[in-house]
Amino acid sequence: MVDIAEIERRILAGEEISYEDYQVIRAEQERLNDLEEILSGARAGVDAEKEIVARASGPAVAIVVGHTKNSPGASGGAPIHKSEYPWNKGLAAMVHQACMAQGIQSKIFFRDGIGIAGAYKQVAKWGASCVMELHFNSYNGAAHGTETLYDEDRNAGSKAWAQRLQDAMLEALGLYDRGLKERDKGDRGYGSVSALDIPSALTEPFFGDNPSDAHVGEANKQELADALARAAAAQLMPSS
Repeated sequence: MVDIAEIERRILAGEEISYEDYQVIRAEQERLNDLEEILSGARAGVDAEKEIVARASGPAVAIVVGHTKNSPGASGGAPIHKSEYPWNKGLAAMVHQACMAQGIQSKIFFRDGIGIAGAYKQVAKWGASCVMELHFNSYNGAAHGTETLYDEDRNAGSKAWAQRLQDAMLEALGLYDRGLKERDKGDRGYGSVSALDIPSALTEPFFGDNPSDAHVGEANKQELADALARAAAAQLMPSS
């Protein structure tokens, strides 16, 4: 991986950087934002360990909303006009409703005040069978398409789960297939997809700063929610 100091040097020199280099910047930014979120939560008395979360009674999917109110992530252009956190907070509610309609247990989790580690402690305490974390992408206003992040080292089932989610998003949105992206330590999203030994994935259905992608994402938000719920149903009830 390219050192972030080298990326900084090139930016300050007016050089172009790649999508991969931009992801290094976003990974470092998310790491620092997460630490700040945990500190702010500690000052406010928020403690993930003290949260009372009733356990799931059977196969269940956890829906984690990416980013936080204080650090809402990438900005989506028209017609979204929202950052990742508020847009995906709404999507999470839609996925949860779609899961309930299919008889799938689901619960929404947030990183506010407790960071990534705290949110995934709650997911584990609830007893989830699999977890999806909701995001959308950004880069230079021209990059486009759908991708899903995962880490197979922690749980061998994560790649198959990520592929289910990727296929579902492609079906719902019809955007360019950017494929699955396996994460290593230090990569953006690694902290989320490697947190638990259950099938885990981070969804990036579209690029919010690309006008065409943003339009497709906003226009098909319910279809996206329904597709993610169907993927959860296929994962949790494969014989149904």
